[in-house]
Amino acid sequence: MNAPFSPTTQAARIVTPMSKHRPPAVMLAAMLALGAFHVPDAGAAGRKSAPPPVADFTQLTGTRAGSCAAPVESGLATLGAPTLRHCAWSQHLEMLYWQDVSASPNTCLPAPAIAWHRLGAGVGAVLRPWSAAWNGQSMLVQTGGRVQAGMVWQGEDGQWSAVLWRWRPSDRLPTRNWQAGHWKKVAEAVRAIDAANPAPQRTPLMTAWLDATNGKPRLQAADSWRWVSEASCLDLRTASLGQAQMHLPYSRDDARLEQRSAMQVLLARRFPAAEWLRNFSLIEPSISGDRTGAKFLAVWRENTTVSGQLWIPLRDAGGIVRARISSELPAAPAPALQEAAKARAAVLERELSTLAHAWEARHE
Repeated sequence: MNAPFSPTTQAARIVTPMSKHRPPAVMLAAMLALGAFHVPDAGAAGRKSAPPPVADFTQLTGTRAGSCAAPVESGLATLGAPTLRHCAWSQHLEMLYWQDVSASPNTCLPAPAIAWHRLGAGVGAVLRPWSAAWNGQSMLVQTGGRVQAGMVWQGEDGQWSAVLWRWRPSDRLPTRNWQAGHWKKVAEAVRAIDAANPAPQRTPLMTAWLDATNGKPRLQAADSWRWVSEASCLDLRTASLGQAQMHLPYSRDDARLEQRSAMQVLLARRFPAAEWLRNFSLIEPSISGDRTGAKFLAVWRENTTVSGQLWIPLRDAGGIVRARISSELPAAPAPALQEAAKARAAVLERELSTLAHAWEARHE
């Protein structure tokens, strides 16, 4: 027995014989009732396909959209296939529009932060971290003889989208000037989103963190900074040990083993359930032998959370800067969890050392 037809196919196969007893109008009404004909809503289809203003190629450039001769550059492949891609000006102008940049699996960062990082990586630029307070952000960079304007934003329906405009100026001055006049409209449309998203104020520790995490996916939230390193999700917060904190010297020459041992005792009392993966230790400077300020770290695990802390004593009794990084481990049997904790501790130790060295370069 043949497989059944779908409802639409069944209706299409019904033949209503024409006779003088059944007028054509009646026959047509019957066929419409059975679904033999489907008349699409042309208006709805047009609304669905209409791009947002920032991706309206003809409106912004005054040029009819054409096809692109070359394939999409490999660096942009991580964003997925673009919903729209147009070229013009003898292939000197390209626009790519992604209607939906969905959240990536196995990452602790939201969809816009990942899309923002991938957009920057795709054009060969290191962008500032995505902010959790933004509903959109733009970039304007010039690399390799090409000007590029991109944007990630959230639509009214809550969906995150991205657009990238790329212009390679013509070698001929009159043509280049004509192109520049139209490109100005593109740049203004892309940059308009920035007015509502001022850059957060930078602290000395934030400046060092920005240097230490350059080129990595990252996010600035109100109370923490998050990033991905070596396939690990890391979360940094300023930290304090409260009244248990003892004096730590600024000079490396004054850092004594007895002090570090005493500090480890205080930490063990502060976190009685912790497994210590790296005791309180003095960090070596980025260049061996440099007379930099003393900096200390420790790494420990509590259940499935691996934490590491950095202590940076300031000169002239200026206090201590503290930063704590935490990272969650996936659930696993005890032996596997122990191995995963050791590997994650090594990542945290490297990240804390990198942050300490970035502080040296910036502030010492």
